[in-house]
Amino acid sequence: MAKFKNLIFVALLILLFVEVLIVFPKKLEHEDDAAVQARVELQESKRKELEELKKAGKAVDEKQPGSMADQKMGGVHLVESQKGQRDWELFSESAEGSQGSGNWKLKQVRVLFYNKEKIEFTVNGDEGTIDANSRDLRITGNVVTRSENGYLFKTPGIHYSAVKREIESPEDVYMEGPRDKSGSGMVVKGRRMQVLVDQSKMLIREKVTATKAANDGKRFEIAADGAEFSGKNNVARFLGTVRMNYDGMRLEGPEANFLYDRGANILSNINILGGVKVSDADKFATSDMVNLDLLANKYVFKGKPKVIQNNDELSGEEIIFLDGGKKVKVERVRAKMDNKENQ
Repeated sequence: MAKFKNLIFVALLILLFVEVLIVFPKKLEHEDDAAVQARVELQESKRKELEELKKAGKAVDEKQPGSMADQKMGGVHLVESQKGQRDWELFSESAEGSQGSGNWKLKQVRVLFYNKEKIEFTVNGDEGTIDANSRDLRITGNVVTRSENGYLFKTPGIHYSAVKREIESPEDVYMEGPRDKSGSGMVVKGRRMQVLVDQSKMLIREKVTATKAANDGKRFEIAADGAEFSGKNNVARFLGTVRMNYDGMRLEGPEANFLYDRGANILSNINILGGVKVSDADKFATSDMVNLDLLANKYVFKGKPKVIQNNDELSGEEIIFLDGGKKVKVERVRAKMDNKENQ
């Protein structure tokens, strides 16, 4: 009789395992909300049923064939939900694990991360693990994280926290931004990637360097303490001590925002904020804020702007450099000239 009960329990365990890990489809097809919710509820019901059997003393012989001990499965599809909404959806070529360890090892992993029932980020990697208790994920080996609007991040590995709903990598990161009308997107290198799934936000926390081609063939070179990108648009923010080189100019400030013309899909403006220093071969300028209007080929200095050129000082409420700096327009000019002839 005891042997018969053990066989029943083993059958229930196998049924639960098959519910959670099903064959990887040849073509990715997403279930509707009702189907996902129904399956999650069924999994939870069977899990509780098995826990009740354990409490009643119906122990499983770990050495019996067909138990969950040291299971290997080919073709895996797993959906994890929180509060009735999809958290992540995982596909893997194979899975290996045991009931006792609470962890599963995966090969050739693809994970879709959801935000309000929409895919926000996709992560691919060679290997992965699932913590059966926390539902945290780790993926390693040629890891690529993509946002739905075209950002691509390459890292040695990532960790996903189900509680915080954050993807993190403490290592080196390489990023390519979405392509635009000028050609390739922005290229960024740095360390410590962080992806906030609920906010659809991507961060690089340390040692950021970047390059970006402008629409006129000129090129930006950027160094900063950190950078921030959005999964909703192409806006890029550089933070900390930001230094840029562009068309012979050197610009420095605490923050720089790269803004795109959505209709034309092209980098249109760069705003440098918080106290800006600008210099080129023959002049030096300071201002609270500088706007580089790339489409109009003009640079606007606002907030106590001051330009020093050939020992002459020019200030006003607003200073505008036209034709890429060849002409100067000053609103309410205040000039201080070096009167060499009277010396």
